[in-house]
Amino acid sequence: MSGTLDNSTSWKPVGETPEEIFHDGVKLIAGTTTNDVAYGVVLTLYFMCMNVLIEKYREGTHRKRSLISGAYITVMFAAGTFYCAVNARESQLAYVDDRNFPGGPVPYDHYTFSTPFNVAGVVSFFLTAWMNDALLIWRLSVLYSGHRFSVLIIGFALITYLGTFAMGMVALIETVLPDRSFWSAISVKFVMAYYALTVAYTVLITALMVLRILLARHAFIKVTGSKGHGAQYLSIATMIIESSALYSVWGLIFLGLYIANNPIQDVFLATLSEVQIIAPMLIIYRVSTGKAWNSDTTNMLTKSGQHKAQEKSHMTAIVFRHTNQEASGTESTFGDVTVQNSKMRNAVNDVETV
Repeated sequence: MSGTLDNSTSWKPVGETPEEIFHDGVKLIAGTTTNDVAYGVVLTLYFMCMNVLIEKYREGTHRKRSLISGAYITVMFAAGTFYCAVNARESQLAYVDDRNFPGGPVPYDHYTFSTPFNVAGVVSFFLTAWMNDALLIWRLSVLYSGHRFSVLIIGFALITYLGTFAMGMVALIETVLPDRSFWSAISVKFVMAYYALTVAYTVLITALMVLRILLARHAFIKVTGSKGHGAQYLSIATMIIESSALYSVWGLIFLGLYIANNPIQDVFLATLSEVQIIAPMLIIYRVSTGKAWNSDTTNMLTKSGQHKAQEKSHMTAIVFRHTNQEASGTESTFGDVTVQNSKMRNAVNDVETV
């Protein structure tokens, strides 16, 4: 052994540039540490969701929905677990068992991408993506329930989803063919097209959901003058979780790094499968605990807004009578009250039409 701790140059990989060595390091951290951290979040959320769903089922409330939600998150959890196991096994092979592969771990990963074990991991990756996108259609339909353009909005979203699903199938087939990978010259075109489409889809759905919540929030605050009441449906956290914004942001970052062929893409690719599970599990947890937006939320907020407006109108009338008795200028005061009540009625109408 010729190297020392002070001079470890002779211990470095043979025939690899500093950039390639850096890429090897990023790939190791991505396939083990970051993926495992994300999986830990998935594991925690899974048991939190299952605990609530089992409780709801035993209570006899929403049994059918509890069963469907339980089956949905179990399939996603199984797919995420398998993908995490594939990453761990591939890291072991690349960095331990076959560490002398020409070019290092990154070329080894590309070379073995189409092995049956790896293909199964890629399939589980795409499966979680499709399931997450499908859940967004359901949430969009719930948020726009009763809206006059709901059929057009949901129809457009559904057609876009079918397009992303079809493109995903093409990308999946192209990447798992012999001598292919996510980064082979032919596959890159299809993978890039798929991610561009699916990211555009998630950003669109996210924007539509956030718009719906923002309009409801604006109308509700306008009529009540309060941000506290109904906060569980109208808060910023609600917008982020309900719209699956986490997945949208993660997908955008990965797509940018993938197009630039930056090594950091491996960190986001390795965790993207788990983020595709975390986002819908957060939604299902909110739905199960009764904190999520449902088809009756708009009506509830409307009635609450009307009630608050009536209370304010009643208090205004009391102030008017008091002012009329003690001060002059009755006509002016009456005019102010009329204008204020008119504004309240318009605000209530805004809440009803959101």
